[in-house]
Amino acid sequence: MITSCIVQLPFPSTHDPDARLSAYYEDYDRRFRAFLPEYFIPSDGLWEMPLWVAHLTALLDTAGLGSVYQDLSRTPADAEACCDPLLRATAPGDLVLISPLAQNFRLALDIAGHLGAAGRHVVLGGNMAPLAPEGAVHTVHRGQLDAGLVSRLVAIAEAQGGRTEKPAQRGLSAERITWAPDYRHLAGYSGKVPMLRLNASHGCLYQCAFCGDAWSKQLVLVERNALAAEVDELAARFPETRLVYIGDKTFGQSREAVANLLRVFRDRPGYRFIVQTHVMQVKDWIIDAMHELGVVAVELGFESADSQMLKRLGKLSRGLDDYTTKIHALSDSGLKVVLNMMGGLDEETEASHSQTVSWLQDNSRALWLFNLYNFVPYPLTPDFPRLRERIFDWDYAHWREDLPVVYRPRHLTPERSWDLFQEKIAAAHRIVRTPAPESAAHARPAQESA
Repeated sequence: MITSCIVQLPFPSTHDPDARLSAYYEDYDRRFRAFLPEYFIPSDGLWEMPLWVAHLTALLDTAGLGSVYQDLSRTPADAEACCDPLLRATAPGDLVLISPLAQNFRLALDIAGHLGAAGRHVVLGGNMAPLAPEGAVHTVHRGQLDAGLVSRLVAIAEAQGGRTEKPAQRGLSAERITWAPDYRHLAGYSGKVPMLRLNASHGCLYQCAFCGDAWSKQLVLVERNALAAEVDELAARFPETRLVYIGDKTFGQSREAVANLLRVFRDRPGYRFIVQTHVMQVKDWIIDAMHELGVVAVELGFESADSQMLKRLGKLSRGLDDYTTKIHALSDSGLKVVLNMMGGLDEETEASHSQTVSWLQDNSRALWLFNLYNFVPYPLTPDFPRLRERIFDWDYAHWREDLPVVYRPRHLTPERSWDLFQEKIAAAHRIVRTPAPESAAHARPAQESA
């Protein structure tokens, strides 16, 4: 019988972290834990469970393919050290499923070479997979974890070669996710992670040129029964963890997905939630639904205060005034606002950067925290084909969101782009260090449960 071996690679090293960014996140953690004391930073291992493992386990089950799990997160980042346990766990003809990040992509290719020579079929997925050289692995999967992937894996297992992936059509998918992720391989994380992730939908309908999720093109809904089954398993396996990050790329893209979350948690008290959404989705009904669900913090993308720059990058917006109104509406209702800020974008200029920093300071009252990223041109971002010829550093160890850009931006030198990102870090740090003002008198307290 063919075995499917799901592999968590050694976690990429973050050696020599940027000093200013590290200092910022120390204050970030203090502010976060002051509000959510149940949150903690794991002393070792991964900070979050590799959720893709649970999804892939369930998909393999639906296809009648058994699976084993090899957690190499604490193994030295060396191909031979990683291959030894993988060769012991598998036999020739077995599938080995790997989803590398940029920093362990070379390691994944080295492992694939060893395993391929030993007769294993390596399937590579994730946002770096399209950069695998021809013939480096048996199969490259460029889509979501869905029935299409399962059919390809079954074909490989039956020695039929594999099947061509069909390009997704943009829009709401007619297909639904009817299966719940299976966490049996991840039971060892009980009590060791501070937060769970849960999806009521997968994919994104927006087309931001810099976003690594825009490739999905489709929004695929999770059936309510499948969502309830997943929550039941999470409650059974991880009973002490009650902070949940809703992994939907954009909370509110689907009213049905929101309604399913509300219904599933109506009889499951004690959970608190963090969601992310797009400014275009921030409407009265969404704010009401967030409070009903028990949301305490909302993440919003804020790449620039320059609306024309964002328009050139494909991000829908009604302008800066509308964005300002929306973040104050969220904050004044009692929700914590977290901005996902990105530096290093291709269209950034000195003027757009200055406008962004000034806006942050002017609106600091409504801002709680910032997740800070420097742009990396991952191959699944819509902008990758346009930027590829300007990438000058193909050492994937440098493709990090806490390091300078690896391509040449249109209006800035890479060095100046990094200077501006440092200024964004400093602006965010000033706001986070400042004691948070008292909430508006009319603010609604966030509920702990529906």
